[in-house]
Amino acid sequence: MAKEETIEIQKELLQEGGKLKKYCDLILGERGFFKLCKYELVVGLTSGIPGAVGLLLRSRLYPKLLGRVGRNVTFGMGVVLRHPRKIFIGDNVVIDDHCVLDAKGTDNRGIFIGDGVFVGRNTILNCKNGDIILDDNANISANCMIFSASQVRVGADNLIAGYSYLVGGTHRFEDPAIPVLYQGRSSQGIEIGPGGWIGAHVTVFDGVRIGKHVVIGAGSAVHRNIPDYAIAAGTPVTIINKRHVKEQPMPKRKVSIGVINYNGENVLEKTMESIRNQDYEAISEILLVDNSSTDASVKWIREKYPNVKIYALENRGPNPARNLVLKKAQSELVLLVDNDIVLSPDTVTLLEEALSKNPRSGIAGAQIRFYDRPEEVQYNGADIHFAGGAVMNPYDLEKPVIVGALPAGVLLMDREKALSIGGFDEDFFYGWADGEFTFRMTLSGYPCLNVSKAKVFHQKEKGGLTWVAYQVRNRWWFILKMYNFRTLWVTLPAILIYQIAILGFLTLKGHLWDFIKGSVAVLGSLPAIWRKRKEFLKHKKVRDKEFLKGRGMHMMGGTGGSVVARIMTKILNLFFSGYWFFAKWLVK
Repeated sequence: MAKEETIEIQKELLQEGGKLKKYCDLILGERGFFKLCKYELVVGLTSGIPGAVGLLLRSRLYPKLLGRVGRNVTFGMGVVLRHPRKIFIGDNVVIDDHCVLDAKGTDNRGIFIGDGVFVGRNTILNCKNGDIILDDNANISANCMIFSASQVRVGADNLIAGYSYLVGGTHRFEDPAIPVLYQGRSSQGIEIGPGGWIGAHVTVFDGVRIGKHVVIGAGSAVHRNIPDYAIAAGTPVTIINKRHVKEQPMPKRKVSIGVINYNGENVLEKTMESIRNQDYEAISEILLVDNSSTDASVKWIREKYPNVKIYALENRGPNPARNLVLKKAQSELVLLVDNDIVLSPDTVTLLEEALSKNPRSGIAGAQIRFYDRPEEVQYNGADIHFAGGAVMNPYDLEKPVIVGALPAGVLLMDREKALSIGGFDEDFFYGWADGEFTFRMTLSGYPCLNVSKAKVFHQKEKGGLTWVAYQVRNRWWFILKMYNFRTLWVTLPAILIYQIAILGFLTLKGHLWDFIKGSVAVLGSLPAIWRKRKEFLKHKKVRDKEFLKGRGMHMMGGTGGSVVARIMTKILNLFFSGYWFFAKWLVK
């Protein structure tokens, strides 16, 4: 779809106002004295430092400015960052000297750079209220320019030679009486399929779609769509040959879907309908495990979906039911679904695709939104805070990203990998029940993938202060079971400070007795936790420091509308960030 744009950014700069605010709008994309100071210090002190020292400093400090940065990312000298919070970079990426990453725009998402991407010296990625996406292993040579006023996407494994120009937008010029500058822009975007080669000095114009494995000769002007496997060259470009290839379609892996049900009479209809409407062609079976429901939900399933395999359990929480699905399923992949989750038609397809492209991973989760407020995200994957809490993933990214833990509303997992680590811990009745399992998968060498493109919708609003005693107890179980001893001792002061903060918060909310019950339960279960810890350590392959975080913890029960609670949360998070800055060097 074409996107029109005026010169609103330039207009804003010409309006009355302080120069500092204009600078923040143009360069940072956000205002704030401390944000400005951090940007100026990081860029000013490290951008021009040559050699290994400069590379080291930028690799450590530039991620503090950007939206998200993966592992082993190299920033050359003189790299320019504009609107850095809208720049997202994967693992093993090289941004060479004097590149410009300009994510500027008023309502765009920004620049997304996948794993293994190389961006050559002096190359400019320039957003004018558009998005630029470089998929995995794209190689952009020196002195290229990619301009986007809507969306420009370079597919995976592409090679773009030097001095090429992707023009993702054009000026309008319909009215001869008005200067072209003031008639605004229109943009249809550019899409380049995977596995191709664009020669040097090639210009690709707005609206062009180039297929997969296409070769474009040097000096060409590409003004038309190019089909898959074509060889094209010239000004204007013409198709001169075709690369012959026999594609072998990859067989889809079979998926078993397991629905976890308790009193789902009012929500199951939408959930089951969304499962039936999946566009994935290799769904082999649907299982439903019922936790002693007292309503008519099981009867309804038998009448409406007679092919669903139904299993009954005593209600000991969702984890025993999840384990039963893993044991009974006949497929390589298992999708676990809570009974109040509505899937988008492409949910299984997107999750299976993510696992197939990341064979080391063992589990993939969807972005969960509220059913009655579909624009609002409830869960989007999380990392684990070293003090024993969740760090919510704020990024609605184009590609799957590795996170420490996932919510269990919708999880697609490799059945054998899940069973190899013992499945879900059935003693985690409520609170940390899903986080414990998914983080254990992570530390066992099977990374969790958060797939933001796979969107599902939660019909019930859970959360807040429910089952408090279990949440208090299970937090300690999680820490004592998962953390290396050195990690535990190094982080223990911060863990206890957070425990005191929880005590104060729950006391104010009238849950002091629940806090006491949960804490006492920890002491009574230490022998059992010790046995669980010994069993888990047999599978542990990943160091704590690789996945524990020290930023932005989500507090137990949330902060609600309390101003005092929000202030205390910010103070705690500032303390934890400073503590982790030093502690992470000692954590194993």
